[in-house]
Amino acid sequence: MTCGCIGSSPLQPTVAITIRTLEAYRQTHRVCPRLSIHAEAKKLCHLHGVRYGRYLAEQFRVAYDVYLELLQRVSLRVSQALGHTGPNWRARNLCPCCHYKVQDEPKLRFPFEIALDGNNSAKFVDPALRGGRERQDPRNGRSDIWIDEEYVDRFKDEVKNARRSHRPNTSAPADIVDPDDPWIYCENEDQDSNEPVNVCVDRWRNAAPEARKRMFSVFQKSGIFVAVCRHGFLLSICNMVRSGELMKYPLVTINKLMDVFAERFLYGYDIKCAFHSILQRSSLGPAVQDLGIEGVVPGFHGHAHNRLCQVQHHSKFMLGAGKEDFETCERTFSESNALAPEIQNSTEFHRHQALDEHFCFADQDKYAALGTFIFRNYVQALECIQAHDEFLRLFDLAPEDFESDLNDERDYLQKAGRWRLGDSVEVESQWETAQHEFNQLDLRVIPDGFTNKDIANIRRRRTTAQNKMELKGQVVDDFEIRMGIEERWMTTHPERVRAQSRIANVQYHKALDDVERLVVMRLLELMKLQMSGLGYKLRTQIAKALKTRATAIRNALNRYNKYAAQLESPRPPITWEQVVEFSQLAEFDLLRDTDNQLQDKRWAIPRNRQASAKYFDLQRCKEEIVRCNVEIIRLRTKIQDDTLNFPVVIAQLRLSDPPLAGEVQRRWDHICSVNYFHLSCIAQIEALPGYSGGRAAGTRADINERNVDDDAYDDPDGEQQTLMEDFFEQLHDGPVDTDEV
Repeated sequence: MTCGCIGSSPLQPTVAITIRTLEAYRQTHRVCPRLSIHAEAKKLCHLHGVRYGRYLAEQFRVAYDVYLELLQRVSLRVSQALGHTGPNWRARNLCPCCHYKVQDEPKLRFPFEIALDGNNSAKFVDPALRGGRERQDPRNGRSDIWIDEEYVDRFKDEVKNARRSHRPNTSAPADIVDPDDPWIYCENEDQDSNEPVNVCVDRWRNAAPEARKRMFSVFQKSGIFVAVCRHGFLLSICNMVRSGELMKYPLVTINKLMDVFAERFLYGYDIKCAFHSILQRSSLGPAVQDLGIEGVVPGFHGHAHNRLCQVQHHSKFMLGAGKEDFETCERTFSESNALAPEIQNSTEFHRHQALDEHFCFADQDKYAALGTFIFRNYVQALECIQAHDEFLRLFDLAPEDFESDLNDERDYLQKAGRWRLGDSVEVESQWETAQHEFNQLDLRVIPDGFTNKDIANIRRRRTTAQNKMELKGQVVDDFEIRMGIEERWMTTHPERVRAQSRIANVQYHKALDDVERLVVMRLLELMKLQMSGLGYKLRTQIAKALKTRATAIRNALNRYNKYAAQLESPRPPITWEQVVEFSQLAEFDLLRDTDNQLQDKRWAIPRNRQASAKYFDLQRCKEEIVRCNVEIIRLRTKIQDDTLNFPVVIAQLRLSDPPLAGEVQRRWDHICSVNYFHLSCIAQIEALPGYSGGRAAGTRADINERNVDDDAYDDPDGEQQTLMEDFFEQLHDGPVDTDEV
């Protein structure tokens, strides 16, 4: 170490790596996570004219581990000197725009917004399935931002318990199921079949029943589940162990965030529609309601949800959500996915080490981009407000008309979803089909002319049909009890006749579902095709699939137009151009109305729907302006407080610990350069014509979260205030000189 090198072994090392080389690799790996230890070792061998050997990569790995451990201990000492310690300090203070609250700031409906999601790229292969013998590694390698697996497993039975407590109390047997239901044949169905099933289940894999969220046994860790704020800072992370995205992971994340912040927040989750009911009926339900925690479906994912789900859960209809799209997790994973080749076959310690290093660097990058983030959001909101105001002036609808139309549409879709396609008649027709099949069999098997095999086949068919008939009969009885039907609907029953007319639309709806499903697949493939890191073969396969999908969509359109013309009230045909221009997949839901109930609905007119979308976007833009104004005050106050705190700490350390003072000074120099950029962005925002926020820093609301002792804030002579003013004036010339403190 005295020579600036780290050996590959504690005693008598034969190979040593310079600290400069290790730091160069660390920073290169920061911007290019695909650069592995082996690639770096090969590069060094080529530079020094040495034959590469695998053992050299292992020796480099050992030296790199020691170097990271040293950096971690130095960071711990720096944090202690600055007062950045305590439980969950990182999550509470990492994002100044979300959590650096200022006195007398405008009150937000949701003080901060987060996004939740899981990712299966960060897999970890089970060491027991690899070649060789696993070497025990007692090191942990995880920071305090991780949620332990034992803590996660506390919520493993929440789904089952929530569903059991909410099960309706009826006289019908609770275990009667339809044998034609495709969901009941999942393995371990008794454990995990309590998931709510709705239309969105078919579109999102993580909304499926828990029994279907499996992972290949070769992976010990199947991925990670994270929570990030709207600016991209990591708030919590946990491993998904030998499973898909189970409900226990978002549950434990919500619980963790409630423990850390103990205040209201808004979360975005791609299956919030399915997760919401589980959360409300879980053990967290009362605490969630007391804090007023609410959730939304993210902007992009929401386009593939059905229309009822959108009007209930989409972020553009949530009061106080602003213009946030809640797709931050997707952008986070697009960066962390590059680590996958390195961590899948590493040790568990090195996997956590790589993920911690990546997210630590990512948080630093997110802080450096805060000024740009706020500036772009402010400009976008102002432009949208101006454009939407001009557009809405062309309509004679008042704001209360748009709000009432949204409520009317929500009520209509809720009622339409309760009774679709003549459910009772469909169940009874299945029972009659089974009964007819049973009656057609000859119950008196005549041996003449039949072989033993023929007789066995007839008896088997009879038994099968009889069992099916009995099961269908139980399903019909259960359905009649649940729906309150006292008299069975026979052939001439008026309700049955009316329902049968709706069953005639089954083919129409099936054709519509086929078109919608194919469009969903096409959109997902187009999105996948634009992702980086795809190999040539995968791009070729996706391109071929797109060609096939286009043909399939055209065929499905032909079937839809055929059945649409055969309806009692024919629907207009749909062209390829119309399907391509559908802005949301929820537009398909309006085509499902075959009773002409939408003709008198104001919100069903395309022109009014467009105006409604502009109106709600306008409201979210105004909310975004308010949130950006608050974030500007918080960021400016954070810069002001750091300008006071860091010089004081550095001056004290120069007397007690000069080496540590040099490290804190180095970090402060970097923060100064970033803060100058933030101030320049804030100045540009304040120069915008529509700026409506404050132009001065405030005082932090929570005095207990300050970084230095209260005595450091005593400034009777105004020296610290003068230092702060000099900092703002001289920041463009470089970091402030702390020698004067």
